[in-house]
Amino acid sequence: MKSTHIAGTFLIDADGSFLNGAGLGEGEDRNVTIVKTMREGKFRIPYVSAQSWKRWLRNTAVEENGWNPSVLRAIDFNDKGNTNKIAGELNPVEFPEDDLFGYMETKGKDSKNDGDSEEESEEAPKSKSKEKVKPLVRASPFVASILKGVRKSGNLTKDEGFVHLKEGTPQPYTTQFYSTAMQGVFCLDYNRIGVFDNRGDRIELDGNKAENFMKKGLIEEAVVEDDKKGWKVYKLKDLENKKNQRAAGLLKSLAVLRGGAKQAAFGTDVTPKFIILAAIDCGIPIFNRLFTQEEDLVINVESLKQVLSDYKDRIEGHVYIGYRKGFISNEAEIDELKTDENLKKLISISSPIEAVAAFNKELLNQ
Repeated sequence: MKSTHIAGTFLIDADGSFLNGAGLGEGEDRNVTIVKTMREGKFRIPYVSAQSWKRWLRNTAVEENGWNPSVLRAIDFNDKGNTNKIAGELNPVEFPEDDLFGYMETKGKDSKNDGDSEEESEEAPKSKSKEKVKPLVRASPFVASILKGVRKSGNLTKDEGFVHLKEGTPQPYTTQFYSTAMQGVFCLDYNRIGVFDNRGDRIELDGNKAENFMKKGLIEEAVVEDDKKGWKVYKLKDLENKKNQRAAGLLKSLAVLRGGAKQAAFGTDVTPKFIILAAIDCGIPIFNRLFTQEEDLVINVESLKQVLSDYKDRIEGHVYIGYRKGFISNEAEIDELKTDENLKKLISISSPIEAVAAFNKELLNQ
């Protein structure tokens, strides 16, 4: 793939759902389990945090692709023995999810640089300077929005339930839930997959691990313009193939996404019912604010056409649109894009899973 990024959007059908909780209500609603909501104008609409649904995607990707999971664990504790810091494997070479979703390991005040002795010599000058300890940080190449409810009003409901006891009065409980389509927007920085930048004030790949991976033949050094400061950039061996495998694995997993809170009670299918994908040569998540839902869920086709017209010179191959029949009320307008003289060569329309499969095959050779 020649493009630098993969931009996309998708809709899930949160019909009678509780996918991301916000704890208990306030005041008189302290016995109500509430969902996460946000204010938009005069309306309060439900949402799922990006952290939450990206965790669904990470778990799905590990299962679908057979990847080794980068399990979060405690790496530091405070004086009371409570967890102070957490991290996964911090290994983007052997763990694709670390590569795609990033990580951070900040150094404590007692951290030492490579080569520091455990104890300084008593004869060493007190003014001995130490090299600055650089934090280990990999910003996620996969940038994602929250999952935001499309319906503006009338979507928040309360379920009144009771726990019936063998003896005594039944105990009431209340759970808030909603019915709405929810939109997510994302952009994957394809060029950063499998490339680890150790320049500047922070590093992406631990130096000791890098040496080990070099010896194993898993990575190699990339050419950098200015290496006078000892800056390094590493990349996976067989980089293009590995980039394609990891990007395709992520998108394939998105097409069969699963997860969410209170599934035993609400059983929501969170697989995308509508998806748009495009390879693009800029890191702009261009497919945003395309949907509205009052009585009917519709896509603003004129807005989509304008986006495609504005960015068609930056798009590689097709724009892949996949939707579940009967989900969007104006699906006939979507199909008409195939006959639009300006766009018909740019558009590929199918089901969500077929759209992702076609993108992976035609753009990523997977």
